[in-house]
Amino acid sequence: MSLYNAFRNALEEGAPIPDENWSTIRPLLKLRHYKKGEYIIREGEVENYLSAVAVGCLRYFIVKGEEEISYEFAFENELSSSYASLLSRAPSRLYIEAMEDVSLVSIHYDSLQELYEESAIGERIGRLTTENYYIYREERELMLLTMTPEELYLDLISHYPIYVNRIPQKYLATYLHVKPESLSRIKRRIYGNK
Repeated sequence: MSLYNAFRNALEEGAPIPDENWSTIRPLLKLRHYKKGEYIIREGEVENYLSAVAVGCLRYFIVKGEEEISYEFAFENELSSSYASLLSRAPSRLYIEAMEDVSLVSIHYDSLQELYEESAIGERIGRLTTENYYIYREERELMLLTMTPEELYLDLISHYPIYVNRIPQKYLATYLHVKPESLSRIKRRIYGNK
């Protein structure tokens, strides 16, 4: 299977893309490779790509004082970008880092704008991507406001077991808005009862 299919798979979360439309999109894509620990984007840089992860895992984070707070993660066949920066053309307020060796399939902002203007599928991709991201963000924010850290962890292992297997505990803890030692206690309570 081609690495480029990661982009198609990520977009098709919203709706299938007919082959004739994919043949318009495919030539606009490029592969980008990063080693573990390299940054895809840093705070203050303008995001120029909408990408899909073909191989590896990414971590989104912000720096508050001297602490890194994990904001999000992206795995294979998931879209990745500093969306606010990409859409507004303003500097990013977050970092995106390769947590493993990563291959991204990316479309440049300029090509994306051409696709939006020149084809119905481009507009559809833009709309569905934005709608799906908005729904996900709202659900995540509501969970953080209404669930305890233990409930958040249980939801995470239920819906996204890949997070527990591939993300170091220190990053997972900040994603759940707890200290690493609190996450250790939560895990002991959960697994101690089974």
